[in-house]
Amino acid sequence: MSEFSESYHLRSERLEDAIELLRRAKRKGYVFQPVNGWITFTAEEGQFEPDERIVTAAHQPLLHYVCAEDHGWSFTLFDQAKVVCGYRCDWDNEITIDDSKYDRDILLPFVPEAQIALFDDFESRLHPQDFDELFEAEPAKFFAQAIGLEHYDWLAYEGMANAFHDSTSDNSDLTEVV
Repeated sequence: MSEFSESYHLRSERLEDAIELLRRAKRKGYVFQPVNGWITFTAEEGQFEPDERIVTAAHQPLLHYVCAEDHGWSFTLFDQAKVVCGYRCDWDNEITIDDSKYDRDILLPFVPEAQIALFDDFESRLHPQDFDELFEAEPAKFFAQAIGLEHYDWLAYEGMANAFHDSTSDNSDLTEVV
């Protein structure tokens, strides 16, 4: 089975900020406890593109992250509903990269100091020459790790909804927003 992940990451240490954001956007979701200055959450009705209601409801920097293992990956960083940085790499028949909104200087303040070398390594993987290099490099995972995301892998609203209501799952680090 291929990975299809879509998540949001709010720059904040307060869980309530993400809960309030989802409520302002009138979206259901699942919110993780803050880690490394990010609050990860998923939201209903994800289409692998940023949800305009969520983006405009955010008062702090907001990162939208997508990893569709067999198709591509992307991230978009918003500040006050404006795209300030982004990157997209798609691959179906050929590798297509859009780095026109990528800006290292915008991202660096979000990289934990201890991860600068990992961030540099991530940047060296932004332009794979072929499919072998792309799949070996795993730039989506390197990106998430370099900026300090803990929750990003195999993460989407539907999967979290199923797991949250499964009585055998440990959901102690999750808050459901309805």
